[in-house]
Amino acid sequence: TVLQVQHNETKEGNTITQSYVNYHELNITLKSSSSDIYISFTYGINTGDANEGHGLRIYRNNSATVTTSHTLVTEPYLTDNTGPMMGYAGDRLMTTHTVNTKDTLSGFSAGDVLYYGFFFRKRSNNATVTIPNPDVTDSAFLTTFMEVQK
Repeated sequence: TVLQVQHNETKEGNTITQSYVNYHELNITLKSSSSDIYISFTYGINTGDANEGHGLRIYRNNSATVTTSHTLVTEPYLTDNTGPMMGYAGDRLMTTHTVNTKDTLSGFSAGDVLYYGFFFRKRSNNATVTIPNPDVTDSAFLTTFMEVQK
């Protein structure tokens, strides 16, 4: 049973670095102590030149200001000894990516607020990488949370 669905659209532009930084943070208030959160996250990206890529990690915390020391929900992309390889290209790449993941919860109560941070980093210093892609007028972070009863 779906208990709630929340959707957020944020238009902005960020130049990412080689460290994981929280560029997008949202929260959801649980309606049940026995549920999971499904996350659908779509974002535009501009990899400005050859041999560059990016990585994404989603972390959860039970208070605002999520950091990389909190609970890792997902790190969906491949990496090698240089770094993350999502969108890795031999030339400039402007595209959109969608990540769908499930956060399996335990030990929470109805009314608890969960905060999710969306952390990005670029692979190397080969090129400028921007998220969402500011070269496209309608580029955005599109985030949907769905709380589902277990």
